[in-house]
Amino acid sequence: MRIAYISLASPLSRRSWSGIPWYSLRALQQRFPDIHVVDTPRLDRIVEKLGAAEHFGVTVRRNPLVSCLYQRIINEALERIQPDAVVGVGSAHKLALIDQKWPLVYVADALYGTVVDYYHKYRGYTARAKASGNDLQRKLLAHTDRVLVASSWAAEEAIERYDLPPGKVSVAPLGANIDNVPAFANPPATGPLRLIFVGYAWERKGGPLVLDIWRELYRRTQGNTELHIIGSRPKAARGLDGVIVHGAINKNDPAAYKTFTDLYQSAHFLIMPSRQEAYGIVYCEAAAFGRPAVAAKTGGVAMIVQDDVTGLLLPLDTSPEAYADRILSLWRDTGRYQAMCHAARKDFEERLNWTCWSQSVETAIRETVASRTSANVSGAVSPKAGSAV
Repeated sequence: MRIAYISLASPLSRRSWSGIPWYSLRALQQRFPDIHVVDTPRLDRIVEKLGAAEHFGVTVRRNPLVSCLYQRIINEALERIQPDAVVGVGSAHKLALIDQKWPLVYVADALYGTVVDYYHKYRGYTARAKASGNDLQRKLLAHTDRVLVASSWAAEEAIERYDLPPGKVSVAPLGANIDNVPAFANPPATGPLRLIFVGYAWERKGGPLVLDIWRELYRRTQGNTELHIIGSRPKAARGLDGVIVHGAINKNDPAAYKTFTDLYQSAHFLIMPSRQEAYGIVYCEAAAFGRPAVAAKTGGVAMIVQDDVTGLLLPLDTSPEAYADRILSLWRDTGRYQAMCHAARKDFEERLNWTCWSQSVETAIRETVASRTSANVSGAVSPKAGSAV
């Protein structure tokens, strides 16, 4: 089966969109060797530069003129490839206006209406801009055969907002963005309580709250708590004893990647109580290392972190003191903590990996192609049957 693959950003770079295009493409290549990437780097760069205007409420990616430009490029590519099906990953603005003859499976963490009404960074969007974006989303959905979103939260939102039949929407959790699955290693039995925070958007991902939680734990353990910050370099964390700021870690560099894995294996918890999070690949990474995640119940996070089973999932308005209560209670109960580590790893192996995700996509593709083929055959047979009568 020949597949055309189109993503929000280039799948040829690990840095694109948190690595989702890179890892999703490689997972699909294992199932569909005859897969062709439709990459649009020139137009992507222009749109990315113009995207700065979105901070002022000006829609760029969801502008119909931009989609028309993508339409021409992608249609020409698809005519050359002649795919049996098209897989789009987070690329609604690229796919909304393409030729409807191609079977289409669309993958996203959540659909447009859900995202713009949820993330605070889109608060500046005008009602007109949102309406334009929703209109483009509906145009895409009108010729999409199957929609796969990352969580039940996103699926329920998609069905309700866009009046989609439940059978058109499926849940397919995304996987952990790691090149090699680490061997499970037990957390350190001695030394300080170690927390790691992994994320660039410090404020949105609950960084200030993380520091408050760390301070409370540091006080209660008489200084026996460490916090390692990966990705961000917040000013508020400078000069604090017990807080180690690592900044960005380049996973493409073997030495840096080893540092990344060592930090996970020496940690007891991932802590990232995001204020808004449509999904959260980092929680899947923690599960891959067998480390419980401490998170806030928001967006699609509950799809990954199961409270008191694979991690701690607390209400969005939970205080630092209450977080500290739950963390210390679990950490000091060795048997329960070890069981949670193993449960997190098992959840990664059975659900939160790209192999499972690609199986869901393959099923959707094959069902879509079979359905389209059946419809085409019926359409071709009907006129003949009618003329015979």
